[in-house]
Amino acid sequence: MSITAADLVAYASANMPADDSSTSGGAIDTLRRIDFTQIAATDKIEAVSSAAGDTTQTITLTGRKADGSIVSETLSLNGTTAVATTNNYERLLKAELSATCTGNVTVRRQTGPSTLRIIPAGERGFMAIFRQLASDPSVQKDYYCKFFWKNTATLALTSAVVKENADPDNRITHALAASLDDSGSVANRVTSPGLTFSNADKNVPNAQNLSAGSAIGVWLNLTLPAADAAHSTTYTSELAGQTT
Repeated sequence: MSITAADLVAYASANMPADDSSTSGGAIDTLRRIDFTQIAATDKIEAVSSAAGDTTQTITLTGRKADGSIVSETLSLNGTTAVATTNNYERLLKAELSATCTGNVTVRRQTGPSTLRIIPAGERGFMAIFRQLASDPSVQKDYYCKFFWKNTATLALTSAVVKENADPDNRITHALAASLDDSGSVANRVTSPGLTFSNADKNVPNAQNLSAGSAIGVWLNLTLPAADAAHSTTYTSELAGQTT
């Protein structure tokens, strides 16, 4: 059976800091993903499992309220009954389960309700990249983070290329690790990994062969000019290739 889009998963790296002093990058973290749909309008957030027995876990949600302040709330899961935050959120930055669940945990807006992200059974959460940072009032600043595209299929993805599908505000460039399944990191997210960043398509190493079960580390470089305005657009990375 051919590889499908669902087989190509964007996972976090082991270190995805929300500050400028902690280690950034490292090996793949297959318990957490970095892709999710952002909130369309300010709202409370709900969490609900597909399994009635998921009642001993908690989920911690971190986000920004409409006034820009960052808040976190920890909710106790109640199986297939939804539990909701007290605060209204303008954007969601991170969701973290205290332990893996038997069912799939849906994180959604209370209105609708509208799904933001589903945490698959056996995983722990999801997060935004470049969380909780801002431009410097006087100088340009560069930030670096790493995630992984993983081929979870049983077939190789050949002619594999990582593309910048969308960067509406032209602030982000990308580079690939030199080898598959690497664990490289930097001291903090303001330290460059020493790679060549650009907007151009990047050929996956290993002769453009993303082997079954393997992953390629993707480093992103966010450049913020001095006193840059707030951004509310979404960067999109794409993994393309061929399959039998």
